[in-house]
Order: sequence, then structure tokens, then C-alpha cells
Amino acid sequence: MPTRPLKILTVTHNYPRFIGDPAGAFVARIAEGIIRLGHQVEVVAPHAPGAAVDEEVGGVRVHRFRYAPEFLERVAYTGGLHQGTLGSPLAALSFPGFVLGFSAAVRRAVRHMAPDLIHAHWWLPGGWLASRSRVPFVVTCHGSDVGLLGRRPAFRRLAAKVFGRAARTTTVSEFLARDLVKWLPGQIGPLTVTPMPVDVEAFLQGSGAVKVSPPQILYAGNLVPSKGVDVLLRAAAALTHRGVPYQLKILGQGPSQASLQALAHDLRIESSITWSPFVPQTAMPAEYGMSTVAVLPTRGQAEGLGLTLVEALLAGAAVVGTPAGGIPEVVRHEETGLLAREGTPANLADQLQRLLTDPSLRARLNSAGREHVLAMYSPKATIGRFLEIYRDVARN
Repeated sequence: MPTRPLKILTVTHNYPRFIGDPAGAFVARIAEGIIRLGHQVEVVAPHAPGAAVDEEVGGVRVHRFRYAPEFLERVAYTGGLHQGTLGSPLAALSFPGFVLGFSAAVRRAVRHMAPDLIHAHWWLPGGWLASRSRVPFVVTCHGSDVGLLGRRPAFRRLAAKVFGRAARTTTVSEFLARDLVKWLPGQIGPLTVTPMPVDVEAFLQGSGAVKVSPPQILYAGNLVPSKGVDVLLRAAAALTHRGVPYQLKILGQGPSQASLQALAHDLRIESSITWSPFVPQTAMPAEYGMSTVAVLPTRGQAEGLGLTLVEALLAGAAVVGTPAGGIPEVVRHEETGLLAREGTPANLADQLQRLLTDPSLRARLNSAGREHVLAMYSPKATIGRFLEIYRDVARN
């Protein structure tokens, strides 16, 4: 085991652009936690309009590489790189520059820092870029990147090379670990499930917020088809038809926003919905705390874990999810929350109605849910696991 502090280069296409930015906040928590344990971390991430190119935040040196004029820097952050960002003509136009700029920035950081290892978040593009260097690397899969493997054989061929060279692979959930092995049988090296750390102290403070009236249902996330927000809107219309009092808050942005707002208009539930863009991460504990229920109605297998539900439980909201991806690892039906049948508005409305109208059920599920997430997702536990992996990789 190295006696000197480790030098870790973090490579990611998603990292907070400003204080309180939710984009890649969990990546920042790992980096800052490792710094507090006495090690050195530097981050390479894409630039975004209005962000600093070079700065130090929480002891972490962050370099955001430029890859286009600022108005064309649209590849990362907005809507998820793996989930439709490149459907934007402006993003597609700047994508070649993004890849070249990212590659050059990683090479410069390796020369300058001489890291003991690279921690790449998402196998594409971060893991692929790390695999092109001679530095040992850890690659962490978060969900959308694993989803790429089912799209085209070309992605699986490229991924096999990345994971074949990785010193260690981690995923944020058991579900993703199973999916990796399914798509790349016999091609994944040492594999560990390492949940992302949550800012436990901050979200626990949300539990002191006063609940709004009528009771609020909160969805917080990207507005993309895989998230099932259209199903949520139809479930909300069913609640209205049943005479269940509620207010729905949609907190997020993405390419589906216009079509979702049109659907709300067609369903005649506009007066029951508040639409909000993303807010700083520092505001999220209160958002969850004011809400009676937080919901994540994801369809398909597009949810690596469902971290918003972890945060909601800490802040005192009851939770409803679907059996999509890693959500059941957070929401154990009837134990830590409720699961609705995927893509079924009536059943989602049933689960929401139960929590909106049964205070004792809400209290029981939230209490058990909070204990569960404290044991699994506290920074002390999760960052400690990553440090063990780093030391093992550096030693070997």
C-alpha cells in the first residue's frame, strides 16, 4: 500500500458547473471526500456556458476544457449525453470538437499530474478516454452508459475494449452489475457495486420543512421519454377525476418539456401543475421536505439507481417508483416505499392516492426508508469503499 497520498485524476462529462449545481454532484462528493482523507484529486470535465475554465472547489482542482464557441457547447449536461443530447443539431455540430478537446485535456492532465490512477465516470466517453492512456483506471457505470450496450453491437465492441483494460469496474447498483455481465459475458474484470454518496446532513435538514397544502407530489429529473413523466401526468388526471386533493410539481428540464406541457393541457390538469427548471442542489432538501410524495415513474431499464428517491427519503417525503432498473434497490415495496406497475397510469394513481391519504402508511414507509438509505448511501460508507479500490489499484 502506498505510504504517500494518492493522486487521482477524475475524468467525467458531468460535474457541477457552479455551487449547488446538481449535475454530477455525486462525482464531486467523491472527489471532495477523498481530498478530506488526505489525497489529491484533479478533475477534467467539459466547459459549459458561464462556468469557470479552471477553479478549485472543495480542495479539488477542476479543469473544464473548451471545445467550441460558448453558444455551441451543448454536448454535455443538458438532457444527458447518452439520452438524446446529440439529437440537437447544435450539439451534433460540436461533437467532434468535444471528443478531440476531451482527449487532449486528459492527455495534458496525465502529463501534468502524473496520477497514480484515473477514475472515469461513465464508460463512454470517460472510460474510453482513460483506456487510451497507460495509467491504470477505475471505471464507474451510472446507468445511461450501460443502456448504450443494448443499442448497437458497435457499442458492445468498444465497451469490451474499455472494460478489458480497466483495473476495476464499479456500478452504482446490483441491477447495473447484472446488466453489464449480461451484455459483455466474460469480458468484465473485477466488478464491485459502489453506490454513490448522498449529502446526508443536507437532506436530513429538509425533513424540517413545512408540508405544502394541498399535498404536493414532486418529480425531479430530466424531461426525457424514459423517465415516464407522461405516465405521471395521466396518473395525476386520474387523481383529479377521483377527487383526491394534490398539487404536482415537475422540477426539471429536457427535450420532452413542450410535449409534456401539451399533454397536461389536453388532460385539463394545468391548474394542478407547477413547472420549474432545475434548482441549485442546495435547494433540493427543502423541495423534497415540502412534498408529501416524491415519484420516479421510469419505464424500461433506464434507471441506474434512482438517487432522487434516496434524497427524498432523507428529507422526509414518502416515495413511489417503478420496478425499473435499480429503483427496487431503494424502494422495497410496502417496506421503504411503494412500487407502481411500469407504464400504467391507473396503478401509479393508486399508489400515489394511498400515500396522499394515509398518514400512518407514509410515516412507516419513510422511517424504514430513511434507515435503509443511511446504511447504504452515507458519504462515510461510500467514499471509504472507493478509497479501498483506489489503494488496491495503486498497489497493483
